[in-house]
Amino acid sequence: MKTRLISGTCYVAILIAFYLLKIFVHDLCFDVLIYAFALIGTFEMLRAVQDKTTKAERGIVFAFAVVSIPLCAVAEHYFSYGLHWVTICFFVMAVALVCLLVIRHEETSLESLGLSFLSAVYPVLLLCLLVQANHVPKLPAFSSIAFNSDLLILFIFVVSPFADTFAYLFGRCLKKYFPRKFAPVISPNKTVVGAIGGLVGGLIGAAILYFAYNAVVGSFENMGFWLTVYLLIGLFAAAATEFGDLVESCIKRKLGLKDMGKIMPGHGGVLDRIDGTLFAAMVVYLAFAAVRMLLAP
Repeated sequence: MKTRLISGTCYVAILIAFYLLKIFVHDLCFDVLIYAFALIGTFEMLRAVQDKTTKAERGIVFAFAVVSIPLCAVAEHYFSYGLHWVTICFFVMAVALVCLLVIRHEETSLESLGLSFLSAVYPVLLLCLLVQANHVPKLPAFSSIAFNSDLLILFIFVVSPFADTFAYLFGRCLKKYFPRKFAPVISPNKTVVGAIGGLVGGLIGAAILYFAYNAVVGSFENMGFWLTVYLLIGLFAAAATEFGDLVESCIKRKLGLKDMGKIMPGHGGVLDRIDGTLFAAMVVYLAFAAVRMLLAP
C-alpha cells in the first residue's frame, strides 16, 4: 500500500510538472509526456506479445510509435493537420505489416498480424487523440467560456484518477456488504459497488474541476447549465475509464500476465496506469468537440 501511494504521488507530480510546462512554456511540452507514454506503453505491449509476434512486426509497430506522436503534435500545432498525418503513418504501417505475409510468409501468421495491429492501436493510436486534445484552441467568440485544451487536459487527468480512486475505495470498503461481481470472468476483483463508486468519483471530480477552474480562469455565468455539462462529461469519462480498465484486464488475462510492466511499483507498468485514461481521453475529446460545435458562431 505504501509503495503504491509513493508511485501514485510521483505520477501525479510528473503530471502537474508537465501541465505547468504546458501552461507557462508551450503546449508541445505536454506532448513530450504523451510521447513517453507512447514509447514506454508500446514497449510494454510488444514485450507482452513477443512470443506471438515476429521481430520484424514489432520493429514496424515501434517505428510507428516513434514517428506518429511527434508528427501528430507538430502538424496539429502548426497546421491543424495532426490526424491526417497519423492516418498516413498508420496506413504505411498497415501496408508494411501486410507485406510481411509475402516477404516473410513462413514466420508471419494472421494471429501475429492481429496482435501487431492491436499493439499499434493500443496505446499509440488512442494517445494521438490525447495529442489532439492538447492542441484544442480557445473559442475566440466566447472568451468567458474556457473550453480549450487547458481545461480538456485537466478534465482527462482529474476525472479519470477520481474515478479510479473512488472505485477502489468503494470496492475495498463496501465489498463485504455488496459482493456482487462486476465482470467476474474478465476481472474477478471488480465489484458492482466499485463500479458505482467510479461513477460517483467522476461526478465529484467534474464538480471540483468546475468550481476550481472557473474560479481561476473561467466564469460562473449560467452556472446551472455549465455545471450540468461538466457533470455529464465527468460521468461519461468515468464510465470510459472503467471500460478502459476492463480492456486492459482482458488483454492481460488473454496473455497470461498480472501486470504490463514494473516501472511503477504497486501499479505495474505505464499501461496499467493510463489504461482508463486512454478511453477517458477519447470520450472527453469527443464531448468537447460536440460542445464547441454548438458554441461556434
